Amino acid sequence: MRGEQRVSAYIQARGRRIVAELNKLVGKNVEIVLVNGKRYRGIFQDYDYPDMNIMLADADVGDSKVPLLILSGKIIAEIRSKEISLFEPREFADYIVKKLGIRPDGVKVFEDAGVVMIYNSIRVTEHGVEGSGSLAAKVSFLLREYLEQKRRGEKVS
Repeated sequence: MRGEQRVSAYIQARGRRIVAELNKLVGKNVEIVLVNGKRYRGIFQDYDYPDMNIMLADADVGDSKVPLLILSGKIIAEIRSKEISLFEPREFADYIVKKLGIRPDGVKVFEDAGVVMIYNSIRVTEHGVEGSGSLAAKVSFLLREYLEQKRRGEKVS
């Protein structure tokens, strides 16, 4: 790989990490600090990358609240998370493989999206389980168990 190709691959990998972290913020409480020092708090709804325009719901704007606020990425200095995500897709995938005896090749992890797919029919995120049937019910139970262990600061086993 030539020098400029290595640099390009490095930049792409860094961009993927930023996108992965931004994806974890969706639905979370954040504080946005603008380049002029003004601050907004709200629920991180969406963004566009690489322009970094941000959508906040239920945003605190001075002494009032607005249902939706869209901020231009050109004026954003910082995005501060007010919550941390307990859900780690790779860790949860390993957890359910161990607990349910599922074949590892039946579980796919999409780190950037924060998603675990089981047999291409059950989708798991930190917000819950999408799918139906007895396996989805078991996965839902295990997700609650997993998140509770994480909340208590216990080692996931």
